[in-house]
Amino acid sequence: MKLYIQLLLMFIASQILGIYTGAYILEDAMANEYVRSMMTIESGPTAIPYFVVSVLIGAGIFIILHKLHISLLFRLLEIGVISTTTSVFAYAFVKPLLVGTLESMAAAIAIAVVFAVLKQVFHGLKNLAAITSSAGAGAVFGFTFGFSNALVFLLILAVYDYISVYKTRHMITMANEIVKRDMAFTISAEKKEEGYKKKSRLDLGTGDISLPIMAEVAAYAISPMLSLFVFCGAVAGTLVVLYAAWRHKCVLPALPPIAAGIFLFSLIAIALGFVD
Repeated sequence: MKLYIQLLLMFIASQILGIYTGAYILEDAMANEYVRSMMTIESGPTAIPYFVVSVLIGAGIFIILHKLHISLLFRLLEIGVISTTTSVFAYAFVKPLLVGTLESMAAAIAIAVVFAVLKQVFHGLKNLAAITSSAGAGAVFGFTFGFSNALVFLLILAVYDYISVYKTRHMITMANEIVKRDMAFTISAEKKEEGYKKKSRLDLGTGDISLPIMAEVAAYAISPMLSLFVFCGAVAGTLVVLYAAWRHKCVLPALPPIAAGIFLFSLIAIALGFVD
């Protein structure tokens, strides 16, 4: 199977899991005052600068760690990110079984922390960790923003992605560090080339996975059909960028084509009357 097809299938799986996670928590919040109170964080247009700054700070921290070359700090960062985001994902699966909110949250956090630590021992868990982490992070962003604000945030980060790859090039530095350390901040597919000792590898960052989930979950709050169209747009954009990266063996900013697909399919959904 072609590498870009393998990545596309993992991307689709992550989107489905992310939509489920976000949709479940949105539904749970309607009947659960405790969950609803935890979701009353800064949202709307005023939240966009806050989250953009958070992304820039996160990139800055990673670049500093890259300069320091301290493996323990990278491990702690990875454990922290996986634990936090995967706990959201785990909650959506644990809560239907345990019923109690506090018990479900405690169990979800415990599962996420253990899973994050296990990933440090068993590196084969990398892709699974990236998928669950992306699903949780995307769900959080999705129920934080309204759909229009999610699209604005996505557009801003698509521009940032373009600049960070082609202008400042710090995204390439970050990607190389992530690949070298095999961190769960990308999903990856690789195979040994025929007649060559070297392996071919293709990666897609968790930001490129979680941000479409954000748009899909935000769309779900309006209409499940709109969420489906956003999902189709994200898959189409991802297929284009993965095929181009595989064909030309180069690093490409994934968010611009993914965002373009989401915007295009959102307009189609609106034109067809699936959005009031």
